[in-house]
Amino acid sequence: MNGAVTISSFGGLTVRLGGEGPVELGGPKPRLLLALLLSRVNAVHPVDALIEAVWAGRPPRTARKNLQVYVCRLRRVLGDRLVHTGGGYLLRLSAAECDLVAFEQRAREGRRLAREGAAGAVERLAEAVALWREGPLGEFGRLPCLSEAVDRLTEVFLGALEEWAELEVERGGHRLVVERLQDHAAAHPLRERLAAAWMRALAAGGRTGEALAHFDAVRLALARELGVAPGPVLTGLRRRLLAPPEEGPREGGGGLGDQLPRDLPDFVGRTEEVHRALAHFREGRREGRVMVVSGAVGVGKSAFAVRVGHLLADAFPDGLLMAELGDRPLGTVLRGLLDAVGLPPERSVGQALARWRSWIARRRLLLVLDDAVSATVAEALLPGRGPSGALVTSRYRLSGLSGVEWVPLAPLTEAEGLELLGRVIGVGRLMTDPEAAVRIVRRCEGLPLALRIAGAKLNALRHLRPAEYADRLRDAPSLLDEMAAGELVLRERYEAFWRGLPPPQRAAFLRLAARTPPLRYEQVVADAEELLECSLLTPPSGEVSAHLALYEMSVFAREFAGGLPPDAGD
Repeated sequence: MNGAVTISSFGGLTVRLGGEGPVELGGPKPRLLLALLLSRVNAVHPVDALIEAVWAGRPPRTARKNLQVYVCRLRRVLGDRLVHTGGGYLLRLSAAECDLVAFEQRAREGRRLAREGAAGAVERLAEAVALWREGPLGEFGRLPCLSEAVDRLTEVFLGALEEWAELEVERGGHRLVVERLQDHAAAHPLRERLAAAWMRALAAGGRTGEALAHFDAVRLALARELGVAPGPVLTGLRRRLLAPPEEGPREGGGGLGDQLPRDLPDFVGRTEEVHRALAHFREGRREGRVMVVSGAVGVGKSAFAVRVGHLLADAFPDGLLMAELGDRPLGTVLRGLLDAVGLPPERSVGQALARWRSWIARRRLLLVLDDAVSATVAEALLPGRGPSGALVTSRYRLSGLSGVEWVPLAPLTEAEGLELLGRVIGVGRLMTDPEAAVRIVRRCEGLPLALRIAGAKLNALRHLRPAEYADRLRDAPSLLDEMAAGELVLRERYEAFWRGLPPPQRAAFLRLAARTPPLRYEQVVADAEELLECSLLTPPSGEVSAHLALYEMSVFAREFAGGLPPDAGD
C-alpha cells in the first residue's frame, strides 16, 4: 500500500493521500480508467473491456501498451490496491478509502438490518442516503461506457431511499421524509414505492391534498410512459386517503379486481406448465392451494406467474394481487399489502400479520408472491385457511415450504426461443437469416430475459444484420455486459441474486464456476445439493446413473462468478 488513500467518486473525481490536497492523475484517460475501475470496485475488469471503454470502441494499435502506462500512473498513487489478476485488473478499496464503497456497503447493510427487523436499520440507511451526490463517477458518469454502472448505483440509492423513508415515516419522522424526498419524488414519478412513501409522509403532516395530487401526477406519468395504471399499493393508499374519517377502513367491500401487471403479449412456450398450474388451482383441493415456480435467473418466472394469474381471474372473484418480496423486510411487504386492500397500518409486524391473515381468510383471492428469497417470509404471508390461493416465484426451490405444488421452469427450447425472438424483432427480419437467429438463441441459452434484451438491441440497431449481431455476441469480451438494454440488465439480476445467497451456496458457486462444464457427478457431488436448491446447477435430464451424470452451469453465471474478487465467498 502507498499509505492512506481517500477517493471521492461523487461530483468531481478526486484522490487524496493522507491529509494532502488532490493528487494529479494525468490526462483524461487515466482518470477515465480510474472511473471504470471504481464502477465495479473489488471486481475484475477484463483488459479488452477496459480498452474498448477507454478508447470508445476505436482503440489504436498501441492501446494495450498505453493502458499499461495508465495503470502504472495509478499504481504510483494506489499502490498494490490495484493488481493484475485473472486476465484483468482488480481495484481493492475499503469503505474508509472510497465514498462509493461506503455508500454501497451502508445501503446493503441498512437493507439487511431492515429485512431482519434489527435495530440500526434507519440510521444505516440514512448514512447511505447522506453520502449520495448527483453525478457518481465524477465527470465521466454520463459516458456510454459508464451509463450502466451509474444506472445501477442510482437504483441502489433509490432503493435505500425508499426503505429509509418507509421506516422513518413509521417511527414518526414524516417531516424529515418530506424534506428529503421533495426533489426525488418529483424526479422519479414512475417509482411507485417512492411515491407511496412520499404520499404517506405528506398525509401524516396533514397535507392530504398534496398527496392525492401526487397520485394523479404518478398515474398520468405511468399511463404516458408505460401504458399502465398505478399498482395496488398506490391505489389502496389513495382509497384510504379519500375515505371519510368516520367510515374507517373498508374491510368488507367488493373485490379488488385484477391488479396484476400486464400479461406479456409475446409470451411463448410453457404450455405443459401452464396447464398444470391451471388444473392445480381450478381442480385441486378447495383450501390452501399454493404453487412454487422456481428457476434460474432470467428464465421468466414472473412472466409465467402473471400469465397464469390472468387466466385464473374467473376462479378468484375477490381479485388478483401481487407483492414483490426480494430482500424486503416482512413488515414492509405487509404494509404494502394492507395499503393495497384498503386496510390501515398496524403498529407492529405481528399485528399487521394477524390483520392480513384474518382479511384474506374470508376471501377467494389469488396472491402472487414474486421473487421470494426466504421460505419463512413467504410462509408468513400465505393464506392460513379459506379458498384463497398463492403463486410463489423464486430462484430457490424453497424446500422449507411444505404441502405445496412445485413447478420448475427450464430455459426455452430452441424452437420456442426462435418464436420469442421473432415476436420481438418481427418474423420477417428473423427469416432473413435463420441460421444467425439460431446462433443468437443458443448464445442467449434460451433464457427469455436474455432473448428480450437481444431483441431490444436488434430493434434499436436497425442497421445491424442478425449475422453481425450473432458475431458480436460470439466475440464479446463480456457476454454478461452485452445483456443490457434500458431497464433490462441481466448483470443486475445476478448481483441481486448474489446478495441474497447464503455463504455455503456462495462458496459452492465459486468452486464449481471455476471448472469447465459439463461437470461430472464426482466433481459436483459435494456441492450439488446447495446449487440445485438455488437453480445455479442444471441436473441431467431423464434417468441416468451417477457415474454418467453430467451437470451444466450457465455461461452467464460462470462469467459473473469469474468477475468476483477471490475472497468473495468468505
